[in-house]
Order: sequence, then C-alpha cells, then structure tokens
Amino acid sequence: MNATDQVVPETPVESDRMGLYGWYVIVALMLCEAVSALGAKLPFILVESLKADLHFSDTQIGLITGPAYSLTFAIAALPLAKIADKYLRTRVISISILVWAAFMALGSMAQGVATFGLSRIGGAVGDAGLSPATHSLISGYTTPVTRPKAMAIYSLGTAFGSIAALVVGGYIADTYGWRAALQIAAVGGVLVSVVIATTIRDPGRKGDVGARAGLPKGNLKSILGSAPIRNIIIGGMLMGLSAGAFDRWAPAYIMRTFDLSATVTGASFGGVAGLTGISGLLLGGFVGSWLAKRRFSNTFRMLAIVFLVAALIQFASLMVTENYPLFLGLTAASILFVAFYFAPTYAAVQSLSDPSGRSFAAAVTLFAVNGIGIASGAFIVGLLSDFFRSYAGDDSLRWALITMTFIKFGAVWHYYLAARAVDKMEADYAILDEAERKLTGNQT
Repeated sequence: MNATDQVVPETPVESDRMGLYGWYVIVALMLCEAVSALGAKLPFILVESLKADLHFSDTQIGLITGPAYSLTFAIAALPLAKIADKYLRTRVISISILVWAAFMALGSMAQGVATFGLSRIGGAVGDAGLSPATHSLISGYTTPVTRPKAMAIYSLGTAFGSIAALVVGGYIADTYGWRAALQIAAVGGVLVSVVIATTIRDPGRKGDVGARAGLPKGNLKSILGSAPIRNIIIGGMLMGLSAGAFDRWAPAYIMRTFDLSATVTGASFGGVAGLTGISGLLLGGFVGSWLAKRRFSNTFRMLAIVFLVAALIQFASLMVTENYPLFLGLTAASILFVAFYFAPTYAAVQSLSDPSGRSFAAAVTLFAVNGIGIASGAFIVGLLSDFFRSYAGDDSLRWALITMTFIKFGAVWHYYLAARAVDKMEADYAILDEAERKLTGNQT
C-alpha cells in the first residue's frame, strides 16, 4: 500500500453518493447552524443601540458578546456532547434550540447588563447542545468521501445566519428597535426545533468502512494525544482568537470609522461578508475534499497558506480609514480565505476520531475555537480599545483590531504542523500494514 494514497485514518469508500433523505438531513441541520450563527452574531449589529439604551461600555460589550456567550457555549458543550454520544442526538438538538429561543426572548426584555448578560449565558447553553450533536449526526449520514462536502453544505448555515443577523437584524433594529430583533429570532428558533423533532431520525452510530482501531475516543487525553487533532485544535483556537475578534467588532468599527448607520452597515458589510463567507465555506469544503483524495495532509497545507494571505489582507484593510468600498473589498477577500477553515477542520476531527466519541471530539474543538479563541478575542479587543483610547482617541478600536490580526500567524504554523503530523501517521500506518502483510505471509 502506498502511504501517499491513503486517507488517514480511514480507507476511502468506493461511492461518494448520498441518498435524497441524507441530503435533506444535511440541509435541515444547516438550519440549526444558522440558528447558532444568528444567536452569536445578532448582538454585534445591536452594539450601538445597546450602548445608547442600556448605557454599556465597550468593555461590557466585549464581555457580553465574548466570554458571556462563547466561553459558556464551550464549557456547556462538553457535558452536552457526552449526552449526545449516549442518547438520541435529534432530541438533544431540538431541546437545545428551544432553550436558545427562550433566552433570546428573555434578552429582548433586558433592562440592564445583568439581565442581558444572563440571556446571553442561557442562550449559549442552548447553542452548546447544537454543534457537537449535529457534527456527530452528519458523520452518521456520511462517509469519509462525502463528509467534507456535507460539512461544507452544513456550514452554509453560518453564512445564512450571519447575513440574517446583520442585514435583517440591522433593519429591524433601526425600524422597530433591538428588542423586536431578538423576539423575531426566538420565534424562528422554535420553528427550526419543530422541524428537527418531527422530520429527522437518528441513524445510530457505526464506524466508517476501513476505520482503524485505536482512534481517539470520547476523552480529553486520547484526543489531545493525537498530534494531528492537537495541532488542528490549537490552530483553530488561534484563528478564532484573531478572526472572531474582527468578526464581532467589525460592525461597530465600520459605524465609528465611516459614520454609517446600522442599516447601511448591515446591508453592505453583512451582505458582502455573507456572500464571500458562503463562497469560502464551499470552496474550503470542496477543495479540501479534492486535496484529501490525493494526500490528506495537503488540506492542512492549503489552510496554512490561505490563513497567511488572509492575515496580510486584513492588515491592509485596517490601514484604510477613508475609502469604505476599498475597506469592504479587502475585508471581503480576508473573510473569503478565513472561511476556508470550517469544513476541512471539523470534517478532519470527525474522521480522526472514534465514532463513539465524535460529539465529544467536536465539543473539545469548539471549546478551543469558541471558548478560548473567539470569546477571548472579542473581550481582549474591548479591553484594548478602552486602553488605547487615551493614546489614540476615537482610533482606539482600529489599533486593537490591528493588534489581534497578527495572531493569525500562529494559526498558520499549527496547521502546517498538523500536515506534518498527518504525514507521519500515514508513514507509520504504511509500515504497520507492511509488517502485518509479512507476518501473515510467514504464518501462511
């Protein structure tokens, strides 16, 4: 067996086709991801309204949109993933969405930082039950060949939810108020929960064809003991730290720097970022699948390259302070390349893990990316913005975002290390396969 022809740790199956119902499941789960993205990003377009109505500081905004949501999400995802690995994942998903919707409604009634913060924490707990269970459920309906493509389609929910949060949420906030935006989101969550509960069945847990024994199971030691998964997780965490910081503060930065309304910001930035995000998600999944068929590690080398390009383009965009179309174009290019990460990263974590612990493996990855990366990034930008204010004045947020841009270089390095670790795994498996064939031949 040629090591370079292997897709590690699973042997490729002959067919890459899925049935019609299987694709329906992926689309339905895409709606769940849209709910998740909507809940995470809706408050970003409401920042200026919340500051004016509830008198939040930038540090409080950073705390509420960062750790209050992302860190809670990541911590709650671990025990909820354990539940999803043991019980019906469809039930976990539908109940989680109902919890999310209830706390979105609570947020619409907030009168201060405590109530709004509580709504974000509760919403994050509901959101935490979604992604690990949906990742595992997707694995149950896919093979190693179809998984990256399916994950790419599923990940479109991130873009659709983001567009809805920024474009629709910005319009509703300007027209009817920020409370109405949260209330409408809650109603949408209830409808998605009903769809999952009534039309999706759990296929059970079974291994992929050719899956190897000894893959990381549902415990932290075995997952972090895998060099490819460990570097993927660290790289994703650093990417979340940098990209998440920009993602959460970009609407406020645009409104302050270019003096635009929430409606104009949401329509322009949200629309452009959403479309380029969709393109990046699809390209990342399909290009990653194409590269993996030839050499699995090439997927991670590709991600290292596009992250390097994304960091340089984002830095250039933050140097633009008077030409909004140029800023928007550069930012869109950076978002396009950053969006490549999702499908190859999470599909690889699923393929590198034992079927019995895939929800937990997804939760650990989400903990690193969201709980440590995205949560910290949003909060750190708020702190840096307030810190730089005495030196840079109204330009403080820009310098805070520039500081966070350079963290992407750490993500570049760890995805490169992940590629090297996968190469070593392929070589080790090839040696083991050859030894096993020789042993079998001698015994015969």
